[in-house]
Amino acid sequence: MQFSTLASHDKVQIYLLFYKPTVKDPFQNRLVAFFNGPYCHVEMAFPEKHGDEIWEKEIYGTSVYQGETIFFKPKTYQRDGYFSFAIEVTQAQRIKIKEYCRMQSERQVMFNRWAMYLAYLPFHLMNIEGTFCSKHVASALQMGQVEGLDKVNPALVTPSSLFRMLLKKSQMDSPIVHVVPSRMCEDVQQSSAQSLLREIITVKRY
Repeated sequence: MQFSTLASHDKVQIYLLFYKPTVKDPFQNRLVAFFNGPYCHVEMAFPEKHGDEIWEKEIYGTSVYQGETIFFKPKTYQRDGYFSFAIEVTQAQRIKIKEYCRMQSERQVMFNRWAMYLAYLPFHLMNIEGTFCSKHVASALQMGQVEGLDKVNPALVTPSSLFRMLLKKSQMDSPIVHVVPSRMCEDVQQSSAQSLLREIITVKRY
């Protein structure tokens, strides 16, 4: 199963990958998902065209892990637990978003645990140096002027709230163009598509 829209020469795809922790995950991952679930982590990926299928492309991923700095590097995304989809942006937007991520990586912007905790407050309490995964991804999308995120404060964005914002936006102007396998390989495409359908139905109910 695959969701698609009419192709446009100026349109390209960016992947958003949301990670749902299991009972075997570190306590902090499960704690993050407990307060604003179901996701505890988000990454953004840029496919470089080397084949017609998703698993045939080279993928550059960007995010930040606890205790590390922002990365921008090739990734395979073979880990289980990611729920993923693609959004459509223009070529110009993609360039801006990629360059922002590359620069943040070169600057070695550090993960900040307290900044992440403050994202779960209903208001912005203070500015803290450093970043966390959903703040980085939201900031990058804002740098690309992705519609619907211009008034969002990245410091208050969690992985799950970003997922809901993008999914609701899809019901207005269809930025989700197709399902990306939760692992970048052929054998799981069907299950990922079915999962997205369930998520869309849930969002529409609320």
